[in-house]
Amino acid sequence: MIRNYFKVALRSILRNKLSSFINISGLALAMCCSLMIFMYIADELGYDRYNTNADRIYRVTRDFLSPDGSVNLHLGHVAPPFGPLLKNDFTDFEEVVRTLPGRFLLAYQENGEEKKSFNEDNSFYAEPEIFNVFTIPVIEGSPDKALNDPFHIMLSEKTAQKYFGSESAVGKTLKLGNQYDVVVSGVFKDFPAQSHWHPNVLLSFSTLNDSTIYGRQGLERNWGNNSFGTYVLVKETFNKQETERQFPAFLDKHMSAVDGPDAPAPSTWTHLYLQKLTDIHLHSHLDSEMESNGDIKNVYMMGVIGLFIILIACFNFINLSTARATKRAKEVGMRKVAGAFRNQLISQYLSESVLIALFALVLSVGLAFLAIGWLNSFTSKSLTLDISGHWALFAGLLIFALVVGVLAGIYPAFVISGFKPALILKGQQGSAKGKAGLRKFLVVAQFSISIVLIIATMITHQQLQYLNNRDLGYNKDQVVTLRFFGELASSYDAFYNELLKQTSIRNVSRSSRTPTGRLLDSQGTAQVQKGDSLANTDVVLKNIRVDTDFFNTYEVDFVTGRNFSKTIKTDDSLAFVLNESAVKMIGMTPEEILTRDFQYGGIKGRVIGVVKDFHFESLHESIVPMVFQPLPKKAGSRLSIKIAGDKMQGGLQHIEKVWKEFIPHRPFEYSFLSMQYQQLYNAEQKQGQLFTVFSGLAIFIACLGLFGLATFNTLQRIKEIGIRKVLGASVLNIVQLLSREIIVLVVIANLIAWPVAWYFMDQWLDTFAYRIGLNVWLYVLAAFTAILIALVTVSTQTIRAAMSNPSNTLRYE
Repeated sequence: MIRNYFKVALRSILRNKLSSFINISGLALAMCCSLMIFMYIADELGYDRYNTNADRIYRVTRDFLSPDGSVNLHLGHVAPPFGPLLKNDFTDFEEVVRTLPGRFLLAYQENGEEKKSFNEDNSFYAEPEIFNVFTIPVIEGSPDKALNDPFHIMLSEKTAQKYFGSESAVGKTLKLGNQYDVVVSGVFKDFPAQSHWHPNVLLSFSTLNDSTIYGRQGLERNWGNNSFGTYVLVKETFNKQETERQFPAFLDKHMSAVDGPDAPAPSTWTHLYLQKLTDIHLHSHLDSEMESNGDIKNVYMMGVIGLFIILIACFNFINLSTARATKRAKEVGMRKVAGAFRNQLISQYLSESVLIALFALVLSVGLAFLAIGWLNSFTSKSLTLDISGHWALFAGLLIFALVVGVLAGIYPAFVISGFKPALILKGQQGSAKGKAGLRKFLVVAQFSISIVLIIATMITHQQLQYLNNRDLGYNKDQVVTLRFFGELASSYDAFYNELLKQTSIRNVSRSSRTPTGRLLDSQGTAQVQKGDSLANTDVVLKNIRVDTDFFNTYEVDFVTGRNFSKTIKTDDSLAFVLNESAVKMIGMTPEEILTRDFQYGGIKGRVIGVVKDFHFESLHESIVPMVFQPLPKKAGSRLSIKIAGDKMQGGLQHIEKVWKEFIPHRPFEYSFLSMQYQQLYNAEQKQGQLFTVFSGLAIFIACLGLFGLATFNTLQRIKEIGIRKVLGASVLNIVQLLSREIIVLVVIANLIAWPVAWYFMDQWLDTFAYRIGLNVWLYVLAAFTAILIALVTVSTQTIRAAMSNPSNTLRYE
């Protein structure tokens, strides 16, 4: 019986080629999108779950509070003393491990000659307990001993191959920072892609005890350096809420002794929290993440888009199947007269629906194989369609196809099987006019979803254009940034002068940070002269250290006052430059604060200038009050070099030449500030591309259904069209007649889509401190686009019908 059902179903599919093609292709595209989206979602949700004890690992995080009690800094790293103290005071902590991120220069030397040298960005000092907390397979060496001794180092598999090829790495020596010899004590497997961090180098934590690197006292007493990633492995009986309730007392117990008895209790200005390891990737956007994390909102958005597209395809299926019910009415009547029961007819038509879904499934997997490369390029992932590795996903997809086939076919099956044979054979049933309401509803639903996606695409692109074109208050173009190394400190003046010898180099400056960077823990409150004494401002100021060339390099304008000067002795350390926001928050005008005494960070000096506000961070953040201090001659972390607009290539070559003259052992690595600025909005750019692709697919699938529906409706009214033409109707009259209903439905879809798109896109735009307004003309443009697409789709059939010879349709009447 079942075999017969599918045999008849296959014949029906082959007999109705156009509607079958539209259903199969629409479902296949939708399933392909859903497959890729669900692979992406599964990958995002699986971060850090490769760890055997993933559900028992937590990261210690720390908040800092402003004077008004609000959180102004939320760090994913804490000070070094916390690790041992937490292990000692909390019995529910089975293990605690500390890590410290670094950027190591490693060189492999053989017979006294350097063979290979690399800057290793993903490098960490790590305690031996790291192997007790995280699941890190070790290929060479012993995890119990590899990180016990100072100046012992472990390399990832790919890093070891980079230095030593196929040779064993254990026992070999590398040069660290052109200063220390470190012994390779082990090699570990590369961290999985689904990890919130990807160390390439692990250096023994005990190395930090060396006074020339950090020093034992710093590890035990430095409560201000919140750079240490601290993770805890908790016992099975652990209660997170109960443990966090004990943290304020823990802070007051250990930190009060440092601050003194008269200082405010530490728990009033700083808090500790525990964050689940598996929450870091999607739920954590702290101020010191080791890598860029994902966002659970994007996962939800992808899931909703996948659902929307599959709904549009299912709506097509239902629409075309119910529309074809009229054509199959006599078939149903004959089957019922021949003795077929209703449940048999339902089974027959459901089998046809399921067979179409299975055909679509096979096609969708083929399309997914073609599209997986684009998805990996778009998401920077390495997803594969290996069935053995994703059998659960493919099994789920098969079940999904069966469910879609049943759900999409069940209503048409009940409609068709419900026809009464006596009425059908008398010609009194079969018009399916009673089902027109459902078909109209489904067309409106399809286009409502598509229009929401069109509007989202337009708004996203407009916001990105606004971000790219907004006046930042500084000039980011033609600026190259490099890392400043300590080896340059003693010879910086000569390095500086050598760079400026060539006309392609316009400016060179040093600073503690460069624009597009984050203003993390560089903050504090200030005192300003009011009358004859200094008064507290209670204004939190972000601090940047700059040299005398910084403002000229970035073309930042002064409102009043002057820049730091090399010729004025007090400008070496006792001068301050504020931005407009800082002056406003303090409650003065630029002219009033100029030359007043000012104290910040324990240094008392004088305000010498006020600069215009400029966007140091991304436009997600508002401009904050900032104070600029002079940079000591032997300090700095970043170099900024302005190159003349028409001499970029020559300028870069000159910089590299000078770099290799002064620090030849350091690889020459640079980046363009304009590119760094673009990277601030990578997520938004990808979101814009995502909306473009999926709104296009949604419209295409909806138009497939609309085309099939227009074809059916035209065939149903072919005799009416012939009569109207005989009576004098023009081609335009016929096209208007057949298109009017669809246009009305698309207009209704717009009215439904507009408020939905307005609400959700307004919420998204609110994540930016600086954003575009929602212009009504953009919605009108989206409506016009949708109507035009629908009109073109329908017109391909209506024009053909309107131009047909009426004698061909009326010859038998």
